Amino acid sequence: MVDFTYRTIPLRSLASGNQLLVPVYHFQGGAGRNVYIQANIHGPEVQGVAAAYRLVECLKAEAALHGSVTIVPSVNPVALDLKTNGLQVGYVDPNEYVVGNFNRVCPMLTTKQAPAEPDPIDAAKVDLAAFAVAHRDSPAEAIEADFKAALSAAVADMRAKKGRTGTRFGLHLALTVQEMTVQADTVIDLHTDARAVYYGYSAIETIDGYRALGVPYCVSLDADAFDGCFDEQFIIPWIELHRALRAAGRKMPFADLRKEAFTLELGNADAVDRGHADEDAERILNYLRLRGVLEGPAQNTAMAVHFCLVKHKDLYYAEVGGLVFWHKTPGDEVKTGDVVATILCPATNHPQGKAVEYPVSVKEPGLLVNLSRSQVAHQGMQIFAVLTHLQEM
Repeated sequence: MVDFTYRTIPLRSLASGNQLLVPVYHFQGGAGRNVYIQANIHGPEVQGVAAAYRLVECLKAEAALHGSVTIVPSVNPVALDLKTNGLQVGYVDPNEYVVGNFNRVCPMLTTKQAPAEPDPIDAAKVDLAAFAVAHRDSPAEAIEADFKAALSAAVADMRAKKGRTGTRFGLHLALTVQEMTVQADTVIDLHTDARAVYYGYSAIETIDGYRALGVPYCVSLDADAFDGCFDEQFIIPWIELHRALRAAGRKMPFADLRKEAFTLELGNADAVDRGHADEDAERILNYLRLRGVLEGPAQNTAMAVHFCLVKHKDLYYAEVGGLVFWHKTPGDEVKTGDVVATILCPATNHPQGKAVEYPVSVKEPGLLVNLSRSQVAHQGMQIFAVLTHLQEM
């Protein structure tokens, strides 16, 4: 049996004086990869919570662990507690003046080149160009250790500089997560996506690890288009470091840095299923076997993954407000011109009393990956998404 420690992190004190706490389970073994797994950054995305707790039970029963696994089953209790009229709405903090998606709040800890005269009140970021030159001839182990140390210092400086006048909750949440992950080698973020198929996000550089998770569709992270997401803030600095080392004359495979980040979209939001939680935990256990954190052979290591760039995830928005009728189901292959939805406009008058409806058709062929949770849409609301230009890898 593998031993673990349990602690809680105070995340937010409420007006009542009560504290919201984040549970953290840490399994420590011998030498090996450090893996960090979290769920529930968004309140309605609860399937990962069940999967994470199932994973805790599974790891307790393992005979040995090589490395460490940190599991945070519900990283954002603020989001989980946000409900309106019985519906989960915890994607943003309505109490912030700067309201943003909870998974778009992470600051980047690196810069491609630091300014010659930095402002002393600005947080000091890791200068990738300078770091790469200084470590051009260093062994991979030293590069990894020194870069982790530099990222840790950047998080601490960010916390100190940004907190001079108090820290808004979104940034506090982001820094809390970053403080827990700067020493990690792999991060896995568990989400769900409205009414959706299982799919995920990974960098092209880490697709081999993604295969072991048994999820057939993948959207590529774009290292040149940082959007404040949790997986991006972790993996992009390592991808940029690899590029900077290459520019400095150091040729080494990205795999030598041993860093991977995955976001898994585990089906439907605002829903939880025990059977699926068992399957989801097994996906992660299989990855841990692949990377030698757990003993035993991994499955699905040659699994075909259908992959597209993030710019080829087409988001469709309602061009008029109204009631949305679906004609397709997530997982359907759609062709150009296929009508996925029809929007009925209740307040639009028609002389003969007929309903006024607007079809929403597909512009490029692909896979219908999700539908919105609600069938009541204002103009400009996202109603479905299609993965296009899918390639098998």
